[in-house]
Amino acid sequence: MPFCDKCGADYKEGDTFCPKCGTQVNETLGEGDIELATWTQRFIALIIDRMILGVVLAVLRLPGYPIMGGMNIRFGLDDILHFLYYMFMDQYYGQSIGKMVMNLRITKEGGAPLSLIDAAIESFGKVFLLPIDFLVGFFMYKEKNQRLFNYLSDTVVIREE
Repeated sequence: MPFCDKCGADYKEGDTFCPKCGTQVNETLGEGDIELATWTQRFIALIIDRMILGVVLAVLRLPGYPIMGGMNIRFGLDDILHFLYYMFMDQYYGQSIGKMVMNLRITKEGGAPLSLIDAAIESFGKVFLLPIDFLVGFFMYKEKNQRLFNYLSDTVVIREE
């Protein structure tokens, strides 16, 4: 069933306006018309986001706590801020600043916007378990270029025109 781009409500095929918000809706594209984002495009978007967040968090100089001695691996408030940034940007806008620059959008597989739970699941893997998240996804979910936590949250990253 198609979803309204503005509010995410279901509407029937052939409807001209969304029954919830009244926005004019377009017919959904066929499955072949959706272009999935490549791993390279997604990586560049991630680098852009990390650079922006790095500058902001460097100014704030938030404390962190070592979790592995001798390896400089730590957990701190900056990790929580990374998580909140990705979660709210992906849920509210469907894209982070890096994705905006790269013309990418994260969406549910059927085209619906993410719920807060979907965005939290997807963001958790990106922030706290990225190497494992990527490697499992790269080898197991290649056909849709999904990370593990994209698969768990039923989301895909698409390229916009």
